[in-house]
Amino acid sequence: MFKLKIDSEVHLELIHFSHANKIFSLIDSNRENLRKWFIWIDSIQSIDDEKKAIETFLRKFAQQKLLKCVIFYKGVLVGIIELRINRGYGIKKGELGYWLDSKFYGKGIIHRATKKILAIGFNEYDLDKIILKCAVSNERSCNVAQKLGMRYEGRLEGDTKINGVVMDVDSYGILKSKFV
Repeated sequence: MFKLKIDSEVHLELIHFSHANKIFSLIDSNRENLRKWFIWIDSIQSIDDEKKAIETFLRKFAQQKLLKCVIFYKGVLVGIIELRINRGYGIKKGELGYWLDSKFYGKGIIHRATKKILAIGFNEYDLDKIILKCAVSNERSCNVAQKLGMRYEGRLEGDTKINGVVMDVDSYGILKSKFV
């Protein structure tokens, strides 16, 4: 199984069916918090739903359209990170996404995981640019983008609707040439 050590506390594993029970449990215990930011949250109502989602993720991984990993902190599964890959329009771009168990906020886990995924995106997938879009009200994600050295590229007004709430989205990006 793919396992990537980031440091003594954090490692990533390619999402796999063996993670389904733990992922579902994590989603279920964080459902109210995750519902604020993700439209898919209510489509995962059982372990079977999660297994179907994992099957889709693995198919997209095989097509080199998605890298989706589970995040471990001190041996405990605490979240998900992904890089969606788009090779159209003459530029190879990726879009970063993630979520974390709220009990593990403030430990720098997402910063470490996203930095590693950026390196993989640029070095292994040869992407030209990686973006991160976050709801303006999601200050934690906007802070992650800034700490990664991503450049604020603008606000997309009314760009997403989650659970009936229309939200503005801030877009951040970093070019391969600017990543250190």
